[in-house]
Amino acid sequence: MKKLKIALFNIIVFLIFFPIFDIIASNFFLKIDDRTCYVLEKHYYELKKNCSGRQQFKSSFPIINVKTDKYGLRTNKTRDKENKKEKILFFGDSMTFGVGIDYEKTFVGLLEDKFTNYDFYNFGVGSYSPSVHLYKLERAIKNKLLPKKIILMLDLSDIYDEGKRWVDTNDNSKPLLTYDTSENWKPDKKFTHKNFQISRLIASKLNYNTRVIKNKIKNLDNSNNEKEQVKKSFQGEFTYKNLENLNKRFWSDKIFFTGVKKIKEKVEQISHISKNYKSEFYIVVYPWGETLVHGQKAFSWENFGNELCSNNRCILVNTFPAFESKKNIDRFWYSNLYFIGDEHLNPKGNLFLSKILEREVFKD
Repeated sequence: MKKLKIALFNIIVFLIFFPIFDIIASNFFLKIDDRTCYVLEKHYYELKKNCSGRQQFKSSFPIINVKTDKYGLRTNKTRDKENKKEKILFFGDSMTFGVGIDYEKTFVGLLEDKFTNYDFYNFGVGSYSPSVHLYKLERAIKNKLLPKKIILMLDLSDIYDEGKRWVDTNDNSKPLLTYDTSENWKPDKKFTHKNFQISRLIASKLNYNTRVIKNKIKNLDNSNNEKEQVKKSFQGEFTYKNLENLNKRFWSDKIFFTGVKKIKEKVEQISHISKNYKSEFYIVVYPWGETLVHGQKAFSWENFGNELCSNNRCILVNTFPAFESKKNIDRFWYSNLYFIGDEHLNPKGNLFLSKILEREVFKD
């Protein structure tokens, strides 16, 4: 009976003091704010220079540290002096940035840790696409970051982003968004979100791990339909749905064909730059979970990548066969490669991708 009373007393003390501790820690130590390391202009955004912050991409994603260098690029180191090593420039969106993953576990961070004879620069930022990649490359060259290798991670979302989100300006400077960032990136003012960060972190981890376990249990049943488990998206549906069947809320013929046309134009311009500076130019195509499940019967992303490099001076790295092979031999491929309910690669998926790039891009 005495032990029970002690246990109950400890529980009561915990329930009283933990919320107080959580509020103090949330307001003075954690301060998780997705906007901390972003410069938000009216129709443009980029990462701040020399910034440290904490970010949570979605409520189901881990909270991660974000650190940027003097160029406003995500990294885990400080660039006080310019390194004389040959430079590797990565361009991409949130997949390349590494949402939900500490930098050293992203595929760029893993490659950087292995190939210390190069200096790596990660230009990846969420929802960037080839128009912004071209602009960032031109700025990098102005800053004397002359690349040995240019690696463009071509994402399935790029067609929609090029067709709908980013527009070129008349003076050919930086591309601009078709919407006001202040309307689409508002601070989270919920009391619980601001003051109970530790509780949210614990709940997030429990929620995600529960989803992973549920996914694995479902996959133990051979009769389970994996098409029902893997998230579908409007950005990626064009690969397995004909144009007339795409979600009309987002897509139109003009958006789709404009997106394809602009990607071809930007890749051609990047190719010319790589030729002028004698850089190796790689385009990397990779699947989302839904692509592996539903296929590419409407639009082959692999063929599109091959077409881009056939018409330009670039080397295609097609990762689809490796991912498909993984899917065929691993019953738990989805939870082992992707964040459940999302198209982004998890830490294991980033490691898997880094091994492919290691073989194809750094084989010299």
